[in-house]
Amino acid sequence: MTDVPTTKLSRIESAAATGPLSGEQEELLEKARAVVEEKIGPLLWESERNEYFPEEIVPIFAEAGLFGGTIPAEFGGLGWDLITHMLVIEQVSKNSQVLGSYLAVPSGPVGAGLFKYGSQEQKERWLRPLADGTSLAGYGLTEPRSGTDAANMITRAERSDDGWVLNGAKMWIDWAEMGDFFLIFARTDPDSKGAKGITSFVVERGTEGFSTHPQKGKLGLRSLSVGELRFENALLPDENRVGEVGKGFRVAMGALEDTRLQIAARVCGGLAGCLEETAQYATGRELFGKTLAGFQLTQSKVADMILALEAARSLTYQAARAKAAGEEATKAIIAAKLFAQESYMRTSHDAVQILGGRGIIDETLVNRHYRDAKITELTGGSNEILRLLLSESVLGRQR
Repeated sequence: MTDVPTTKLSRIESAAATGPLSGEQEELLEKARAVVEEKIGPLLWESERNEYFPEEIVPIFAEAGLFGGTIPAEFGGLGWDLITHMLVIEQVSKNSQVLGSYLAVPSGPVGAGLFKYGSQEQKERWLRPLADGTSLAGYGLTEPRSGTDAANMITRAERSDDGWVLNGAKMWIDWAEMGDFFLIFARTDPDSKGAKGITSFVVERGTEGFSTHPQKGKLGLRSLSVGELRFENALLPDENRVGEVGKGFRVAMGALEDTRLQIAARVCGGLAGCLEETAQYATGRELFGKTLAGFQLTQSKVADMILALEAARSLTYQAARAKAAGEEATKAIIAAKLFAQESYMRTSHDAVQILGGRGIIDETLVNRHYRDAKITELTGGSNEILRLLLSESVLGRQR
């Protein structure tokens, strides 16, 4: 098979979306590419088949100086600017959405929530080890009966003489099997409705009355540890409460916005990964006396892939620049995630179609991207709810 020159593909990914890259950013992206291709990528084939996350990956990213994201160095992070963080997430996600998800952990919903709303003691206790890669954490918002309608949660936290008693469950929680602690949300005012009366807490593994249960058989994101969190009279001291009592929903929603932006960056990586493998295969595969790349149908699909990547990156980094500048970015983030994830589904479908028989086996990246794309359309806000939220920016709330 004929290799496609990396320089050719890098030109496809226009710098217009991100602006010119600094020397440090170029170096980080090259390091991320090399680490994934040489050390991490090979570990994922077996873990994908058997649905586990290779723990050998954890020190590799940390030692390479790629784990810590936007969290300041004073709390164990790397202190990257938002654009740099997203570029690195995009780069590793060319291989796997799970790798992008893992690198997003420190600056993701748990880390961002602790950094913005946690006390100094909580940052030292939980944020620092999360940012330096010595611990892992999950974000517990979704419940069996309240996914998109997160404000309808039924998990309860009641005051006791010793702190708080939690009862309930959270579903589809990332890193459930591996997390050392979880940022969870529970209703603390039984008479409240909707977003009011919700409080956020840190629950550590080993807490009496708290247990995790793996969820296997996923269509995609197979090497991501996902599971259920159960609370049966789990006792928490008040120092595990993050933020004010009854104000936890703003913690949850602020973290969700960060998550959506990071997912958009991951998806841009997935789009680029599909394009690269498709181009490599099409230029090397011969059919009826010419390469597959010589057929207009192939060229048309590849052109659509390029358009999808360029547009998704433009929306994503435009939203990131707005957020980094402190501007209102909610609408831009929703638009970026919605467009990117729908483009990812179409692009990965076309990539599998072009690879044909090779596209339907696990040993190709486009196969992995095709499965991951479907999951991406459901996490952090489904296509349908994002369309609803986007329309509200013009039509107003109609629910």
